[in-house]
Amino acid sequence: MLGRLLDRFREARTTLAEQTRVAREEAEITSQLDQAGQGRLPADRLDALIDHLAGRAEGTTPDAVQAGLHLQHGLLLRYQNTGSARDLARLSARSRELLALLPEGHPGHLVAVWHRVTALCLAYEGGGGDPAHLDEVITLGRPLLDGEWPDPLLRALVAHGVGTALIGRFKLIGRRDDLSDGVRLLREACDAFPGRVPGRAQLLAALGMALLFQYEMSEDAAHLEEAVRRCREAARRVEPESAERSLVLSHLAITLSHAGRRADGDEGLLTEAVAASGEAVRTLPDGHPARVDILNHHVAALMWAGELLSRVDHLDEALTTSETLVAMLPRNHRSRGASLTNRATAARMRYDLTGDAADAAVAVAAWREVTEMDGATPWVRLDTAQKWAMFEAERGSWTSALEAYRIAVHTLPLLAHRGLDRSDQELHLARRAWVALASDAAACALNTGDPGLAVELLERGRGVIWAQSLAGASAVAPAEVTLSHLRAHWAVDGAAVLVNFSRWRSDALVVSAAGVRVVPLPGIVFDEAVDTLFAHLGVLLGEVPASPGERNTHARDLLEWAWEKIAEPVMTALGHVPRAAGEPLPRLWWCPTSVLSLVPLHAAGQHGAGRTPGETVMDRVVSSYTPTLHLLTASEPSRAAHAEPARLLVVAMPETEGHPKLGLTEREGLADLFPGERHTCLEQGDATVTRVRDALREHRYAHFGCHGKQDLAEPSQGGLILHDGVLTVAQLAGGGAHPGDLAFLAACETANGGLVNMDEAISLTAALRFAGWRDVIGSLWTANDEAIAEAAEAVFTAVAGRADPTGDDVARALHSAMRELRDLTESEVAILWAPFVHMGH
Repeated sequence: MLGRLLDRFREARTTLAEQTRVAREEAEITSQLDQAGQGRLPADRLDALIDHLAGRAEGTTPDAVQAGLHLQHGLLLRYQNTGSARDLARLSARSRELLALLPEGHPGHLVAVWHRVTALCLAYEGGGGDPAHLDEVITLGRPLLDGEWPDPLLRALVAHGVGTALIGRFKLIGRRDDLSDGVRLLREACDAFPGRVPGRAQLLAALGMALLFQYEMSEDAAHLEEAVRRCREAARRVEPESAERSLVLSHLAITLSHAGRRADGDEGLLTEAVAASGEAVRTLPDGHPARVDILNHHVAALMWAGELLSRVDHLDEALTTSETLVAMLPRNHRSRGASLTNRATAARMRYDLTGDAADAAVAVAAWREVTEMDGATPWVRLDTAQKWAMFEAERGSWTSALEAYRIAVHTLPLLAHRGLDRSDQELHLARRAWVALASDAAACALNTGDPGLAVELLERGRGVIWAQSLAGASAVAPAEVTLSHLRAHWAVDGAAVLVNFSRWRSDALVVSAAGVRVVPLPGIVFDEAVDTLFAHLGVLLGEVPASPGERNTHARDLLEWAWEKIAEPVMTALGHVPRAAGEPLPRLWWCPTSVLSLVPLHAAGQHGAGRTPGETVMDRVVSSYTPTLHLLTASEPSRAAHAEPARLLVVAMPETEGHPKLGLTEREGLADLFPGERHTCLEQGDATVTRVRDALREHRYAHFGCHGKQDLAEPSQGGLILHDGVLTVAQLAGGGAHPGDLAFLAACETANGGLVNMDEAISLTAALRFAGWRDVIGSLWTANDEAIAEAAEAVFTAVAGRADPTGDDVARALHSAMRELRDLTESEVAILWAPFVHMGH
């Protein structure tokens, strides 16, 4: 008995000793890994530790699993120091094996998740940028963040990995939700790390860069200010010996450079940026995995300071460094594009200061190579192509500029690809750098003597979102419309006038089945015209408060400007003169670009006192509009002949503050024209968004007697105010309207596409037209109730008793009514009759 007790005692003592030894060894390993994370463990000792752990990590015993977790951490730390591709490959393989081995609920499972997430993020950054790595991180880590985590710091590290992956996917695809979610998770990770814990600096720096992306998308200064603040804190907290110090300082430099640029070249901020990036380069460890990015950031800081502070020496260093980077990077390296872009920008900046033609050649060659790179994202390719195009156009090198513009225009559909929702598509196309891109490209084509190409570039680079939407509905890619296609399928009796408004030149391109004819518009001086147009439109669109008299004065002045600069040269070139009373006027379709899409060209003319009779568009042609020339071809599905006149849907809302209603006289007049079951009236509580959308599918005609509103900043959110909400452009674009024959939008600003994405025709009128409605009538400005009643009576009288009225009938009816109203008011009250437009055949 005593012997057995003594044996048990000895066994217990041996077990306790073994446990003590294991605990001490575990503590020593943890201590060494902590020291390595702070940059305080010599490289040879870290190598020895990794070798030791590798020997213990074989097998599936608890000790082997624990050693494997430590081994992954060691490999991660050494990779961060040396950038060893072998360590990254081992980390990736081991993390996959351990994650498969450890079930959920195992104490090491969440640690394995962290290592797997980190390995995938690093593999994406260092292994050529495989988007599948990002998707796996998000799929693996995101659902777990909503669960319980015993260690909040471990959760923060996983949140950081998922946030990083979301930011990476945003840079590839462009979904704003990815960007906002990524910033949120990175902010959560930073806030979860106490200031004393090693690693907080890297999290802060990563958050700073994500906030910088938010700033670039939104131009909200608050994002930039927070980015600088977070990066400055990171620079204060990073350990002097840490391998991450160079990257943290590099991120600080790039945010400071942006802040300096926003502050109109703040010398203090720019100098601080150069100093931070210079220190980052000087302290950069050999083999650091982010070496290329850090050097690229240094080049960026140097070139922005060089340009804004006129420091040629900074630009010299930027060019030398970028040349070294480009020479060392293989053609498929993920950072080669950024290095080439920096090289081009630095060369262009030095050219601006010195005028050295060799710098211009370097810039163009670098930009061209970026646009030819297989791995360049659409954003990068388009941004690069436009910088190249602008540079060459400013120098009058039209052939080179046209080459770049063609690349940019053909990249636009990729920028607003069908994988994005509509709001993201609009945001990317609205980014300031790409405003009026198609118009500038067309002007450049004209400067090389190719009007046919100018037309094709305008068709390709405008209405991009609608083209994507139509292609999505048919599951085919948007077809490129050529001039030969337009001529062969021209389906209207008349010509269309593409009014191209560009910084390089402005012209009217008259397109018909006969071809294209150029009518130069030399009277338009671009900058002066922009100032004039926005001065008038600011009042007419309600952005600038004004009395009715002031609004009318602005309307008349705008119509006179449009006549002198655009319409009169076109009328003269086409031989359109006033006709005798009763003689039919010819048809003409207007297709204005950029800000001219907000100008009522159909009403241009001398309408004030003392005017010369006939000096107006309305006295010479019957005008219609089209957002793209493609809609004037025989591209729409053929419509079967109707045996009976159409039924009319009437939508009527009661008057609310500032919102007009469908007048009683107007409603009774429509009921007389479409008696009994020939009309359906949805009014007040019945006029809900759902019921109206459903009813549109059942009627060939529709009349909306309600208030319309346009969001000038987000035009797809504009729409018709109904009982329970707004029937928006976006809803109609999403399939809210079955193709009909005639829609009369008796509401304000229904033909106005807003002040952003003006070439995208984001209005209710265009939405119905693209949805297949043959003829749509809307208003560019606030619509007057009496004018609406006159127009509606004339239009619906012209079609009510006929089974198959044509678009010509609609256009002529509206033209006659508005011309009569103009003559009754002696042309003085232009705001009554000028804003109504017809869009269709």
